Amino acid sequence: MQTLAFMIKYYNYQTLTKKMRVKTTQEQTFADSFINIPNSQLDIINKVIDWEVIAKDLSHIKVDYSAVSLFKALLIGTWHNLSDEKLADSLSRDLVFINFCNFSLSGNKPDATTIGRFRTKLIKQNLFDRLLSSINLMLENNQLKLSNGKHVAMDATLIQSARRTKKIITTHKTGEVYEIDSNPIQYSDDKDARWTFKAGKYTYGYSSVVTTDANGLINKATTHPANDSEMTHFEENVKQAGNQKGVRVLYDKGAASQANSEALKAQKLRDGIMRKKPKGKQMSHWNKLRNKAISKRRFVVERTFGTLKRTYGLARSRYIGLEKVASEVNLKAIAYNLVRAANVYINKGLNTA
Repeated sequence: MQTLAFMIKYYNYQTLTKKMRVKTTQEQTFADSFINIPNSQLDIINKVIDWEVIAKDLSHIKVDYSAVSLFKALLIGTWHNLSDEKLADSLSRDLVFINFCNFSLSGNKPDATTIGRFRTKLIKQNLFDRLLSSINLMLENNQLKLSNGKHVAMDATLIQSARRTKKIITTHKTGEVYEIDSNPIQYSDDKDARWTFKAGKYTYGYSSVVTTDANGLINKATTHPANDSEMTHFEENVKQAGNQKGVRVLYDKGAASQANSEALKAQKLRDGIMRKKPKGKQMSHWNKLRNKAISKRRFVVERTFGTLKRTYGLARSRYIGLEKVASEVNLKAIAYNLVRAANVYINKGLNTA
């Protein structure tokens, strides 16, 4: 009798669970056919990106909704600086967003919890870096991004932690960056963030080294705690950028050293590091001209940083921990590249069809 009672209870539980489960079908309904969606940049992005490739990148992610649709939702949230709650609300009523994400007008839409869990799954599998590479390749194939430029620009930018601390510890100088004790600050729950002092300002957070093509589109982003010196990770960052042989790597004078020049040579890359003024001596006329020429070309990475911080909110991280902040940078890099590519598409007059 106890076994029978258990079976009945289990059956009732399964039946109730099935009834409570949200139906997540995204098939277009009769109502969808009557909706006229205005054209937007999102239509261009849909046209130039092969979403089946993205679906393969996301194939190991198990979710109720289409993984591609949820990834598109993350892009919308990034472009418009929306919290998960505001994003979920927008997806329930904005026709352009609904259409871009391939949701049905009358069907269910993801809530904030679903969106957050999906992002977490991508972070744990380190998929944002792969997605950036996949999307860049598609942009290159559509001639919307340089694939074989003569130079790339590299630089680091500081990102404030989502948390604040109450105490600064004794500083010591390392090159041009002042570090503060490498141990985590006990007053913050962001244990991966670190203090640094640069350009007359203290920052508690992270440093992201970004490589862009000659037009400023992002090839690679590598994120470290803020007190990790660019000099320490220069060779590693250049390797991870995956630059083609023979490309000149443009970098500011903060990375100037014989060791870094030799590291570029060892990777069969050309040295585009700006030169420092020798102590107690005048900089040679040749090095002045060289620095000026490099500066004119590497401004694109500074412009990219400006847009990422001003428009995409990268001046301060949304999340806590190195893994999450690194993924945030990569997602914002993807969003930035897609908008820039859409603008190139429009300027080339390719949207006349």
